Amino acid sequence: MPIRRFSFGLAAGLAVMVAATLLSAADESTFEAIESKPLAGLNEKDAELTVEVVVAAPNGSLISAPARIIVTGSDGKFIDGSARGAYQDGRFFADGKFTVRAPIGKTRVQIQCGPEYRPIDTTLELTGGKTTHCRATMSRWFDAGKRGWYCGDNHVHTQHDATVAIRTDAAYTALQARANGLNFITEADNELKPDALAKNDTATFLYRQAPEIRPGPFVGHLNTPGIRGPIDRDTYQAIVAAPLPALAIQREVRERGGVMIRTHPMSPPYQLHWMGAAETWSDAVIGGAGDLIDTDSPATELLWFATLNLGNRLGVSSYTDCALGRKQTMSPGDRRVYAKADRLDYAAIVEGMRAGRTFATNGGPLFTFLTIDGLGSGDELLVKPNAAVRLRCEVHSLRPLRSVELYHSGGRLHAFKLEQKTGTVRFEHEVMVAAGSTDWFVLRADEVKNAWSITSPIFVRAEGHAAAPAPAAAILFEISNHTRFIQLRRQFHAHVIATVRPPETIAAIRLLRDGKPEKTWSPVDGDQRQDQRAPVTDIRGDYGAGWQWHKIDGKPSHFQADWPVNESGWYAIQMETSAKRTLRTDSMHYRADHPVSHALSYARLTASNTELTLCGYGEEQALRDIRSPFVGDGWWYPRNNAWHLTARLGTWTKSVGTGEKSLDALFRGGAAE
Repeated sequence: MPIRRFSFGLAAGLAVMVAATLLSAADESTFEAIESKPLAGLNEKDAELTVEVVVAAPNGSLISAPARIIVTGSDGKFIDGSARGAYQDGRFFADGKFTVRAPIGKTRVQIQCGPEYRPIDTTLELTGGKTTHCRATMSRWFDAGKRGWYCGDNHVHTQHDATVAIRTDAAYTALQARANGLNFITEADNELKPDALAKNDTATFLYRQAPEIRPGPFVGHLNTPGIRGPIDRDTYQAIVAAPLPALAIQREVRERGGVMIRTHPMSPPYQLHWMGAAETWSDAVIGGAGDLIDTDSPATELLWFATLNLGNRLGVSSYTDCALGRKQTMSPGDRRVYAKADRLDYAAIVEGMRAGRTFATNGGPLFTFLTIDGLGSGDELLVKPNAAVRLRCEVHSLRPLRSVELYHSGGRLHAFKLEQKTGTVRFEHEVMVAAGSTDWFVLRADEVKNAWSITSPIFVRAEGHAAAPAPAAAILFEISNHTRFIQLRRQFHAHVIATVRPPETIAAIRLLRDGKPEKTWSPVDGDQRQDQRAPVTDIRGDYGAGWQWHKIDGKPSHFQADWPVNESGWYAIQMETSAKRTLRTDSMHYRADHPVSHALSYARLTASNTELTLCGYGEEQALRDIRSPFVGDGWWYPRNNAWHLTARLGTWTKSVGTGEKSLDALFRGGAAE
């Protein structure tokens, strides 16, 4: 392949030579007709198409390959070649060969074998009454496995619920994963027996199982690849009956050999109480954010960066949460994690994830690698104070790049001018590491068809005395009318979670209405648990007035409370600490006469060099339609919603969100310390 070299200027005037290895057009995948002949019993308005999909083996021979296929007939309709049903976008999966009946005329065939193979998108003319046999030969342009990187999806549901639009089972799940180029998947449900999964293993693919743990509202869901055996019932019940259950579950998962992944951490971003990883905000302050976080958007990346800035060693992952019985769902590997391991072995892959030797993508043909002095993602490099380190970056892209960015302790350090480059690009960047600091570096790239790839951090620590952990705090605040298990009621409650980093403690928490205290909680007043349930996060029953302090090293560093809200007004939370600090949320406008169920949400994470704020709003069904027992699912993903997330990471600030203008009448400032 040809090599092109060019240079550009970097920060501090450092010029670095960049090498780009271009892809060759001669290596394209090919689609060829083998034969076409009449088929008895086929009328003149229909045709038959058979396609075999092959790849080149190491010895040069052609072998059958699992493939992801979309066939679109001349009438514009998708055609299923799996006998299981086609998904919403027309895709189905076949193990090396498929046959379809199609109307005569121009027929479009799209074939993929994962991001390491060049896809095929071709159109052929089908003749009535004939069967046509074609061969698709898929050309490989990249091989992550040769570098010791194995890709997988740790959040897969073969049959998530009663929906059976697609006839799926473990074998078809495994086929989808292999067709998307995965080396492993972790089934997140317990319905499938381990032997039913393992029989789908191949020389290049592993099928395993680990539960998705769902402790309760305002906590988030947790995936547990590698866990050996379940958490026993008594232990689990004790965990979820106390504050900060994810932090305790993390310890149990690690003791059983697994890793804990914070999955869909901001789903949906406009409400705190459902699937999003709300406890991550508190755990980041305490220093127990988990092993990996599933990134899926710029918003989750900002949450991850802020968590890293608070001193957490949290690697990157990604996932699909696919529910393969549904017609509209992702397929295994449409988002994925790559883990570094010395062999294709599940235990070795889990160890790679535990060590943070990962990068994540959304399944596209784009790969990012970052090293410093031979060390890679998840590693820590010890250097002399005020020393310069040279970062070596490598990006592989089948399609033209759009942006390549280097992040340093949260902020964007540099955006490289590599637009429209394809193939392999290697470049370097030099950074000074200040005395007493621990820095982290992440490389991110995206390309013209929205594929993205992002590395886990490399940590660089200056020798000598490290600075004491900076004070940090988190406050989560929501006013909503759901039960603990997310059914709807007519009664609204304020839900409060507040955390400070030890040795600082919480002196008082105040619920303010129109700037005046509505309720004050102090550690000396003790706890009040409604029906012996943990406030906010316990999953059982309806909410009522209750609060609980959680002590770390015997001192009150965490607080949770529920409080009925009946009157209109501007509501906010104010926290006073032992360090004489006062922190406030923005004020949220609650209307007691609002006719529709809704949730107002606010979260704030703060430290010396970091501030992350989230405000959100989501409407649900009309209050007059709520019945007991509850019927409906309007709480799942409210249609009328808006949210806004702002991150200040060092000197760099970024905001993301949707429908922000509609939030102006619902939120007003007041978070200044």
